[in-house]
Amino acid sequence: MPLGVNLLFRMGRKFLAEPLEDTGLLPGKYYRSQALAALEDNDFPECLRYLKMAQAHRKAQARMVAQLLILRCRMLLPGHYDRLRVLADRLQLEKETARRSRYQELFAAEQKAVRLLERYIREAQDLVKKPENPTRAVQQVVRPV
Repeated sequence: MPLGVNLLFRMGRKFLAEPLEDTGLLPGKYYRSQALAALEDNDFPECLRYLKMAQAHRKAQARMVAQLLILRCRMLLPGHYDRLRVLADRLQLEKETARRSRYQELFAAEQKAVRLLERYIREAQDLVKKPENPTRAVQQVVRPV
């Protein structure tokens, strides 16, 4: 795309879409694309925010993005658990006060990271459990086979 057209699209998104996105009036495709962009940047809270806004549209694609978020968080958890285990071992062995307090700070930060990842997983799982657009599901049940 030429530079001018690309700049025009970015400015349009900045000045038109951003003020409207919290209203939920934009198409579901917009929220799903923003959720994917946030996931790509490892911005899990922002990804969840967009997924919750896309929830009103209840498309299978939004549930798939939520599943990707769950997968990403689950892949990060074992590393944090390993660091917690190593830090707990070091805390037991360390006698020096300065190092011990530094290990405690790191341990608390790792615990916080684990809690956040687990919360993101729970929230994304709640989004995945929601059915697709209810009017569509009713149409499928009513339609003769």
